[in-house]
Amino acid sequence: MSGAEPSAGARPAASSKRELPSVRHIIDRTPRKFDVTTLPADMLRVYQSLEAKFGEEYGLLFLFQMRTAMELHRAWHMTLLTSKILQTTKDKFNLRMTWNLGVIRLKFRVEDGGFELHRRVPYDYDSEYQDLYMRVSEALCAGHISVHEALIFQSEIKKGLHTAKSGLFLRDFPGRLILYPFLASTCAVIFFGGQWRDAGVAAICGGAAGGAEDILSTG
Repeated sequence: MSGAEPSAGARPAASSKRELPSVRHIIDRTPRKFDVTTLPADMLRVYQSLEAKFGEEYGLLFLFQMRTAMELHRAWHMTLLTSKILQTTKDKFNLRMTWNLGVIRLKFRVEDGGFELHRRVPYDYDSEYQDLYMRVSEALCAGHISVHEALIFQSEIKKGLHTAKSGLFLRDFPGRLILYPFLASTCAVIFFGGQWRDAGVAAICGGAAGGAEDILSTG
């Protein structure tokens, strides 16, 4: 036969493509866990009692319910929606707790009144912030995320990690001062049937109210 045959000791040619590690080795697949030590003292005390009696998940679900209500119920028109979301989560996970959503004061009772926690919440018109909390609750009930992930997402939302820089600018002072005159003037015209002159007066009053709140909150 013509042509030289490769010798037994010959090595195959090096592959021109570099082998990459599997994606499973690149991505950290360790499930994230919520740090309960970041909780207020009263919530941590209730969580520890519930965890000892009914397990970690039950205690974390109580925390999720309470945090959802505190951040979602920041406007008078959110009462019904907040109650609906809390009831859906309660029925889904068989939680033994009740709540009373007042205008600015919230009450939470768990295990037939064995624990009762109160919170006062400020009025807030940040609809994007509230929408994110609602989406997290829906994802938890649908089984897309664990309760640990839901609590972590809540903490990240509160820190503004899932909000654009423009939204963060308007969420707090001094950027928030832009919204006060706009809201006051549009409410005067749309809800109270005012004229353009009334809108101007309302804008001035809204700006003054925003400035007073800025001074009081930083003083």
